[in-house]
Amino acid sequence: MKKIIFTDLDGTLTLRDTYNIFIFHNLTLSLSLKNALPVSLMTLKFLFGMLSKEGVKRASFKMYFTGYDTKKDIGNFLSKIPWNQPVIDNIKEKQEDGYKVILVTASPDPYLHDICEYLGYDGFLATKTHQDNGLLKGTFDGAVCNFDEKVTRIQEFLGTNKPTHTLSFGNSKGDYPMLKFCDESYFVHKADIKKFDLK
Repeated sequence: MKKIIFTDLDGTLTLRDTYNIFIFHNLTLSLSLKNALPVSLMTLKFLFGMLSKEGVKRASFKMYFTGYDTKKDIGNFLSKIPWNQPVIDNIKEKQEDGYKVILVTASPDPYLHDICEYLGYDGFLATKTHQDNGLLKGTFDGAVCNFDEKVTRIQEFLGTNKPTHTLSFGNSKGDYPMLKFCDESYFVHKADIKKFDLK
């Protein structure tokens, strides 16, 4: 491995959260009716500080994706994503200079392969999900890939292979450990891309 870019997905390469888009993309009337009350209770718990963002993600994943078939075509899901084109163009220039690109995201893994293929990236590190013969069990396999977990996953990915240069892009506090870990990092706010410097 020579030069690698580790980039966040939601709010960095996109202008909206892909997980929420994926929920609505797969939403049916029966799922909506079945989960109307649980979603209301979950929202209230979050608003009153009784449930964290990670708790909301775990609960909503169980509600909407238990039994989901990961082998089915995701249809026009990718066309619904509002991409942050200036960041994508910036990364593309670096790909032409020999960088490999790895997504590092808190989003769950079922649709990440499709996004990597669409963007022409080399792989992803994401929140892992439990599956049984391609059917989602509605639970996460381990920690959500955010904050320090991003660095842990990057270190596992690299193993003993030391790249000549690592570069990263992120847009939130959940990306700070990754941004500090890499040799060169950039903080993204929509089209604004600034050198990361956390003092």
